[in-house]
Amino acid sequence: MTLFGSPERRLVILCGLVAFLSGIVFSMVGALAPMFSRDLAIPAQSIGSIMGSYMLASAISGFVGTLYLDRFDRRKALAVALVGVVIGLLMTGLAPNLPLLIAARVLSGIFAGPSNALSIAIIVDNVPGKRRGSALGTVAAFGALAQIIGLPAGLIVAQTFGSWRDPFFASALVGAALTVLVIANLPAQRAHLEGASSFAIVERLRGMGRLFARFDCVVAFGLQMTGIVPLVAITTIMSIFLVNNLGYPQGALIMLYVIGGGANVIIARYIGRAIDNFGPGTVSLGSAAALSLAVATGYLGLGYGLILAVEAAIHNALQGRLAPLWAKLQAFGFYPELLPVVAVFALFFITSSGRLVVGQTITMRIPRPEERAGFQSLSSAIQSLTMALSALAIPKLLGSTAEGKLTGLEFFCYGVLVVTWIFPPLVYLLDMLLNRRDRAALPAAIAVPAE
Repeated sequence: MTLFGSPERRLVILCGLVAFLSGIVFSMVGALAPMFSRDLAIPAQSIGSIMGSYMLASAISGFVGTLYLDRFDRRKALAVALVGVVIGLLMTGLAPNLPLLIAARVLSGIFAGPSNALSIAIIVDNVPGKRRGSALGTVAAFGALAQIIGLPAGLIVAQTFGSWRDPFFASALVGAALTVLVIANLPAQRAHLEGASSFAIVERLRGMGRLFARFDCVVAFGLQMTGIVPLVAITTIMSIFLVNNLGYPQGALIMLYVIGGGANVIIARYIGRAIDNFGPGTVSLGSAAALSLAVATGYLGLGYGLILAVEAAIHNALQGRLAPLWAKLQAFGFYPELLPVVAVFALFFITSSGRLVVGQTITMRIPRPEERAGFQSLSSAIQSLTMALSALAIPKLLGSTAEGKLTGLEFFCYGVLVVTWIFPPLVYLLDMLLNRRDRAALPAAIAVPAE
């Protein structure tokens, strides 16, 4: 089984598919949460524990993997990691209760972390520096695509076959096919095995320690953490809150993820241009304002009366002659009268692009070429750990009623808003530090003509 295209293109596509699978494995739980929460009698706020346990396992195994996995052929190691992810998905689909569901998610995370680290390392090893950024961007785009295609597809599979378990079995099938593609199309990855001195774990830890000792790196890691926390905290509970608290139809979640994910892709194309034209600080301020508006309206209910009025107007407009069309749209999971609510919650998808693109753009200016792989691995581990802790904190900060409605949202949302507005000052600070460094290095890079 051979993929078309040049060897480099095949390699990038394979690594992108690994990112796609990881994106589905992580985010699908949030979309299916209302279904298995009812099926397994799981408290609504426990969704944080389910998602957080996966990310914590992924973060720890990914970090440990950066220290040990270079001892092996990356192709064989990636195949083993993918097999572990497939087994974890199968166990998730078979889980009869919350403890075994969490155990299955931990198993998936243990293997997903190394698979992501290995795919990044394969790109760094094989793609020349002048094309490496584009290759890594393509891999990241596959991860974003998982939320646009994977989440609605998971909901469609669950609603078609009547169980939240079926999307996990389908994902396991996709993972098994990807494992076969990796084995059949990825050549042996043993070039990094030359020179056993590179395996010295103590030296690698010292290298990471040197990164932590640099002020610009510390600011960058803080920026990444504050950029991720609000998005994880809010999107983790999104489907549960919509269905249980607002009475949003379960079938209409497909519309939310399609519109939100589509808006994310469209806006992401222009965020890079906005950063070039206005600077990362300005874009970070805009994304923080948009996220604050979404939190205040969607979760705190400010101005919600206007949304209900617009919903009523759309509902009335769709009566009479348009009623048959309205019924057909609902049969396909599209509820036009809910578009005002969808618009508010789609802001979370859009701001995710804004904050993450700003963070990635500015932090990748920090490492020198020889530091890039280590910096990327450490950044990925910190981001995964932050996501895990954010999700695991949700059961401690929120409660739920017997009907499954989330409680304690006001204090929770105010905390999210505080973290949201820490992000822009860190962007301005890091941008200032890097500009100052670049200006200081400029004279040394200019050749002085001989007299």
